[in-house]
Amino acid sequence: MKLRIKYLLLIFPLLMVFSCEHLDEIERNKQQENSTSPYMGKWSGSYSGDQSGTLILNVGKSGYIEGIKNSQGQQETFYSALIGSSINSAATSASGFILYGNLQNKSGTWKMGSLNGTWSVTKN
Repeated sequence: MKLRIKYLLLIFPLLMVFSCEHLDEIERNKQQENSTSPYMGKWSGSYSGDQSGTLILNVGKSGYIEGIKNSQGQQETFYSALIGSSINSAATSASGFILYGNLQNKSGTWKMGSLNGTWSVTKN
């Protein structure tokens, strides 16, 4: 009987620690889900360099970006995300169009294969 009580006294504090850690993680996840990017909204502008055209960046609540570039009558959609104000872009378009930069400065550079240049936007 005393042995059972000793085991319970050892196990109980461990369970409490793991429970509290799990509750903290749940709270952090809720805060992230409820956060709204300060850059949320529609941004429009242009890009220039080896190729030129217009840009539209639709920034969602969580910082997810759906971008549309237009050049010479050709429209292409690409996807990206924000980390803070920085665009975390990957080649998610058929042409490999990639944006670098951030929305705090409202500008940056772009690359598409061997082509490159600069871009700038303003919030609508």
